[in-house]
Parts: sequence; structure tokens; C-alpha cells
Amino acid sequence: MASNSLLKDVLAVIGVIALVLGFLKLLFDVLPKLNFFKSKFWKFLSSKIKHRSLEKKAIASNIENVINEVVTDLRKELPSGWINKVSIQWIDKEIRNEVEDGELILRIKPMESQDQNLMNGVFLFFTKALFPGTKEIIPPTIRKASVLHLSRRTISKKQPYIMKKFEKDFIEQSIQLDPNIANYIGDYTNIDKYGYFTGTYLREIHRIADNVRYTDMRSRIENEFKNILAHIKNFINSYPKTPDELWYRKGESSSYAFLLVAKPFHSNIWPYLKRAEEHYLNGIERLYVMGVNQERRFVKKIIKKITSETRYNLLELIELHKDYRGESGGIGAIFDAKALEKETEDIVDEFFDKKNDSQ
Repeated sequence: MASNSLLKDVLAVIGVIALVLGFLKLLFDVLPKLNFFKSKFWKFLSSKIKHRSLEKKAIASNIENVINEVVTDLRKELPSGWINKVSIQWIDKEIRNEVEDGELILRIKPMESQDQNLMNGVFLFFTKALFPGTKEIIPPTIRKASVLHLSRRTISKKQPYIMKKFEKDFIEQSIQLDPNIANYIGDYTNIDKYGYFTGTYLREIHRIADNVRYTDMRSRIENEFKNILAHIKNFINSYPKTPDELWYRKGESSSYAFLLVAKPFHSNIWPYLKRAEEHYLNGIERLYVMGVNQERRFVKKIIKKITSETRYNLLELIELHKDYRGESGGIGAIFDAKALEKETEDIVDEFFDKKNDSQ
């Protein structure tokens, strides 16, 4: 009888623990803001109860926490629809159908090293997230270098203690297989210091890839991408004494121009509107407006004026981790001559009000 009673007590305790763990899992899943605490919880529990499934949950939660912080940071920096919430699933073999209900499922074969699992997770995240719908068109070297660059940027910011290991295990090994990756990563690092990598470059090559999918330009697309990268590099290197011909580029399959906004002493907005209209009359399809965070009120005014008083239509507003001066926190707007006209005043106000709240 005593043994039966003891067994019932043990089963009751196990049942309560299972119920509590189930409730906590549900709570963590429903409230994404608790990701940080979820990671800490599984780490603590796995350290107290030596069970492999709990250890896996601790590792997965840490990766989810790091990557979903990146999701939050990059959602306004990369084109709409590229970045989604991430979940980790451990597998013994590759499984297809990774995307479910708008959430990116990273299915990873677990390794003994938690650092290795984290690096694998970050790398796999960017491999799947970048260039949705155009992966098969963009040359592998350019695509792989983009993934490696953003992975390194993420790891250096979130987990800097493993950056050297990532460079050795991922970047160096990739360069051994494809030496051209080294050139691209070096250039990406330079233009990313001023916000042009995510602000302009990734958008342009994604847009071109989508447009030339079924044209003869597809066979020449790599040269077009190289020319865009060279133009951005030359623009950065010549600034602020940039010649007129470098403020825009007319390529075989796209055209774009830069408009860098800094509040002048007299606060006159007319020169910016005049330059925007000149680009439109010159047949420039896309206008990239880039401003600094410290002067966001003036930048907001310029964006609203271009929207209402030029023939460009606002396509999207973006936040950048660096502005064109190389300082943290850039603000950008993308205008397109061919985009459909839409009501944008509330969109602009909401974007800048949200930035003010986060200051």
C-alpha cells in the first residue's frame, strides 16, 4: 500500500511539473516579448535537471532569442516581407516545407557545441530570409557573400565572443571554395558603414533580379550588379565633393539616384525638391532619400514635401543601422516614379512618431 501511495505521489508531482512546463511553453509562444526570459528559463532548468531534451530547448531558445532580436532590428531595414519571426526545430535529417504560417522554421541538426548551433542558426536564417523569390536568379557568389556579411554583422553585435570562430569556420571556408567571396565581403563591409548595403544595394539587385527573370538580361546580370556596387563605392569615396554624374546611375535594367538630407543653416527645403524633380525629369526611376537621425524633423519635412510636391511616389520608409555620415541610426525613404500613388501622410507620421518614442 505504501509503495502504491508513493507511486501516486511521484506521478502527481510529475503531472504538476508537466502542467507547469506546458503552461510556460504556451505563455512563451503567445508572448514573443518573453523570448529573453524563455531562453534564461530553459538554461536554468537544464542546468538543474540534466536531461537532453531540456538542454536542446535551452540552446534553441538562445538561438531564437538572438535571431528574433535581429528580426526586430532588421524588419525596417530590409525590404518588406523579407524578415519573419523564427522558431527552432531539431532534426536528424533534412525536412522540406520550412515556412509555416508566416513564421520561419529553422530545422537544424544539433551539434554538441552551443556556439556552433548558434552560428549555424544565424547563417541558416539569413540563407533562407534574403532574396525571397529571386534566390535562383542572383549569382551564388553574390548571394553567399551577402549572407556571410549580415551573419558576421549580427554575431559581432549580439555574440562578439564567437565572431573570430565564425570568420574561421564559415567565411574562410567559403572563400576557400570560392575566392571571389572575399572581394564582395570587403566591399559589402565598406558600403554598410554608411547604410548603403541594406539601404540601396540589396534592394537594387533584388529588384533587378525580379525584373529580368525572363529576359536576355538575366545572362548579364552579374556585371550589372558589379557596376552598381562600383558606383556606390565611388559615390562614398568621393563624398562630399561628389561630381554631379555620381549622384545617380542609369543602368541597363534600372536607374536610381541619391538625395542626402542635412539641415542647412537657412533651413531651405527648395534645393531638395528641385534636385528630386530634376532626377524625375532625367528619367530616374527610384530615388533614395537618406538622412541623419539627429535631424529627423527636417528629414520628415523633406520626405513629406517630395511626396506632395514632386511626381515621385513614396514606396517605403526605412531605418538604417548607419547613416551616410557613418553614425549610428540612419533614416531613409524610397521613392519610385512607377509606384502606385497612395495616401502616405499617416504612414510618414506614424513612422517618425514611432522613432521618437524609441529615442
